[in-house]
Amino acid sequence: MNFYIRQIKLWFKQNVKPKVYEFVPNKINVITGDSSTGKSSILRIIDYCLLSERSTIVEDVINQNVKWYGLAFSLNNVDYVIARKNPQNETAEQQMFFSEGKEFPDELQANTNRGELLLKFNELFHTPKATFRIDKKKSEVNLNFRHFLIFSYLTEDIIATMNTYFDSNFFGSKIDFEYFLDDFIKIALGIEDAKQDELKKKYAEEKKKMEAEYKKRDDYAKKKQTYEKTLLRLKDKFVSLELGEDCLFNDVDFMLRIVKQGLQKFEQYSDNDKIMKDLDALKEKRKTLTAQIAKYNSLKREYERYQNLSKEQGDSLVPLNFLNKHIEEVLDYEDTKLLVQNLRDSLLKIKETCEQKIELPENFEQHYKDLIAQKQAVDSKIIQMDKLSKNAASVRWMHEAVKLKVDFENLKEPKFKGLTDSEYINLQDEVNDLSDKISRFISNKSEIEAGLDDAINKYYGSQIGISASYNSCRPHFNIDERMLMLKSPDSKFYKRNVGSKSNYMFMHLCFFLGLHDFLLNQDNAFVPNFLFIDQPSIPYYADKTKHNENIQNDDEKKLRDAFCLMNHFMDSIVGLKKRDFQIIMIEHADSKYWDNFKYFETRYVFTEDKDFGLIPKILARKS
Repeated sequence: MNFYIRQIKLWFKQNVKPKVYEFVPNKINVITGDSSTGKSSILRIIDYCLLSERSTIVEDVINQNVKWYGLAFSLNNVDYVIARKNPQNETAEQQMFFSEGKEFPDELQANTNRGELLLKFNELFHTPKATFRIDKKKSEVNLNFRHFLIFSYLTEDIIATMNTYFDSNFFGSKIDFEYFLDDFIKIALGIEDAKQDELKKKYAEEKKKMEAEYKKRDDYAKKKQTYEKTLLRLKDKFVSLELGEDCLFNDVDFMLRIVKQGLQKFEQYSDNDKIMKDLDALKEKRKTLTAQIAKYNSLKREYERYQNLSKEQGDSLVPLNFLNKHIEEVLDYEDTKLLVQNLRDSLLKIKETCEQKIELPENFEQHYKDLIAQKQAVDSKIIQMDKLSKNAASVRWMHEAVKLKVDFENLKEPKFKGLTDSEYINLQDEVNDLSDKISRFISNKSEIEAGLDDAINKYYGSQIGISASYNSCRPHFNIDERMLMLKSPDSKFYKRNVGSKSNYMFMHLCFFLGLHDFLLNQDNAFVPNFLFIDQPSIPYYADKTKHNENIQNDDEKKLRDAFCLMNHFMDSIVGLKKRDFQIIMIEHADSKYWDNFKYFETRYVFTEDKDFGLIPKILARKS
């Protein structure tokens, strides 16, 4: 990535000409001057224009006079301008102006908003796509370009602190950096552990789903087993109350209906006299049906006899026909022939009579079947009435039947609400596949750590500002603890505490310079090749307000060595490697400490007796 800031522009609420601060690429652009002149607000303005969620710009003097904040920058050889209205009551303005090009328009009008620009900048800065989830808070964070600005801001709050190398508080989005800074670091450095972490998170999510599904299935199986046991018990009770035979079905609604009918009959026949009357009526009906069926059976038997007789009579003609044909061969007497002929004629008449078929009525069989069915139904009712007559005097039967009715009504077959079997198998396969990928994953973390340590050591070894007792140490950045540690050749343990603020300032410089050297070697596409350094002189100027106040000789040497280290970095990156890089540095010290360094360029000096500072004197005096 090739990123640098061309200018900062301020439009004022009063009729005062806009103020422009220009910067150049491949240089260390220095803004120095007195305290309380707005130097540190430069970074806050830059970050506000780069879509910060909240404003940290000082309200007094600065924000109360500025109407619009503008930033012109170049990204991958394309120029852009962006402007944002001043925040109201420390609430960041969402409406913004953005355009491709070098110049701001004469009249600013908002043409976009922060949400749209955030997506646009994610594309322009080639931000990787990733989503991080916070399980306990049930929220998620989408990776955006601002998450990588933390690697370009060496702020005054951390530059000389003990073991804090990333100013997450500056960004305000505490949730993002509290939970996911480790992920941002790994992604920026190219550590594929981030991929492994993503696999682990995915594995944890899918395994949680699988375990939840297993529990659903286990609970359902237990409920189903309980249901079936209860149903079997109720069926046994159903049979024992003589409400029906042992059913081959599990139709709860059907059995419940039978129970209700039984209870209704119980109420109807609680009077035994009524039961006997109904029984007598049913038995009389059965007697009538039995008589009708007997008549039908008698008629069927006669019809069958008739059919058999017809067949026998037809068969009787066969020998007479034979005799008639051959009578001349057997008999010579006329009287005998006449007798045979008469017999044959009589049989023929009988045959003709038999051939006149007598048929039963068409609906004979259906009527017969209906009578049989009616009798069976009456028999069943008589049996049921006999049972009811026995139960009518039994209060216990009624209580048991009522209880059975309630049990059937309360019996609900469990419904399974979960994945289908095929979906569950697919989920199991996915969990197993993720587990296999995690077990076979080969991390490049050690390789990355070694490369980063080498890049940091390149600058640590070239500086002489840190205390002499640590000169022989080798630095190691512990990614998991996010801190730079020192290890002496004769020790097996890393040192976390290195004493003075001056030592920590040098360690911070070595880390940030080494980090960007390493990222450039990695051809990182989404961390800006840009560094904002806020007051390396803090350890030496903490109690001074004027930029030209003198400091002790020893501190002068250390401060000059700090600037020399930064110049060495620019010479290595810009001079030797022919890569682009821009540093903007806010300083309190006098320019005499860096005037002789090739890559330093003092852009602005904010003093009370000259131009007063970031805000023009005419406005600042009125505030």
